[in-house]
Amino acid sequence: MSFWSRDYVAAVASFHLALERLEGSGFEVSHRRLLIDQSGPQEENLAIDVALIGPKHASRWVMVSSGVHGVEGFAGSAIQLSILAKLQTLPDDTALALIHIVNPYGMAWLRRVNESNVDLNRNMLLPGEEYSGEPDGYAALSPLINEQEPPKKKDGFLRRAMLFVAKHGFANVKQAFSEGQYERPKCLQFGGGKLEKSSVVLLEWLEENISGVKRCVWIDLHTGLGKAGNDTLLVEFAPSDPILSKLRSHYGKRITSLDPEAGVAYRIRGGLQAGVEARFPDIEWTSITQEFGTVGPYAVIAALRSENQWTQWGDKSGRETLNHWSRDKLLATFNLKKPKWEEKLIIRGRKLFADALTDLAGEQKKVLDFQWERN
Repeated sequence: MSFWSRDYVAAVASFHLALERLEGSGFEVSHRRLLIDQSGPQEENLAIDVALIGPKHASRWVMVSSGVHGVEGFAGSAIQLSILAKLQTLPDDTALALIHIVNPYGMAWLRRVNESNVDLNRNMLLPGEEYSGEPDGYAALSPLINEQEPPKKKDGFLRRAMLFVAKHGFANVKQAFSEGQYERPKCLQFGGGKLEKSSVVLLEWLEENISGVKRCVWIDLHTGLGKAGNDTLLVEFAPSDPILSKLRSHYGKRITSLDPEAGVAYRIRGGLQAGVEARFPDIEWTSITQEFGTVGPYAVIAALRSENQWTQWGDKSGRETLNHWSRDKLLATFNLKKPKWEEKLIIRGRKLFADALTDLAGEQKKVLDFQWERN
């Protein structure tokens, strides 16, 4: 059985069918579509699908989210569908919350950002924090990554990028690029000027459903960072924090700090998980970003750069926007069309989900059959 969808419409249809099957097997399922007032290339209404599986008043949640970065949602959706296909039971007083495609516009139109060019993983600033500023070094980096002209397939970017990194240092450039900026709306890594529609409707749904939850393990699914097919489990703790050691004792050595000196990661502003945690401080959170590697960092930035140049300065209209080599390149950059890569993601995604359940409930029950079936 393949869990991979050809487009946003197919992914949503598969998600709805999986929920219906699960409900038919006896699970308690609550499902809603959170509309964002946007349309896709097939004139479809775009929405975040949210589902709560298990007792509505459970005090423990495992929450799995996908598609915060739009085009990365193909992989995240596949993992969520595989979890639904294998789910047999849940521990007592435990529910599974699924947030399917946080950025439906980005997935439908093959962008990493939303309809306002906003990175939704830089949009959830902490309460009281202002939507202003940019990282040290971004002003110097901007002319390289934000050229104001249509993209070219060959423009010497790789050579210029390597020279820039040699001058400023890889960790410094990585942090300047990735942290999030709030001054340049047409440029890469823009975090917005206010909470975006997707952020607002998701927070409203959480307000309605999470009040009785005391403990939540949250897995947010991404692709792009690290060695192809390998997953890194990113958490918001310093390398010296004893909580990091505790997490590694349960989840393994792939647990990594977001400190830019500690590995492939970087510190960010406006992260979805940190922003939600700050708004629901009475919950004991364990938030993990599961990041699956695809291609190298220069290739990732090159793809993001070309696609944004096309979006901002290309000669296009309507569906023509989608049918461009830069969108195809972005899709290929974050979704390797290789069976081994896809298989690895499904296995590791389900494994982390099971680890999250045992983190909440110990070895209370056998939850999933993890033997990968090739059919």
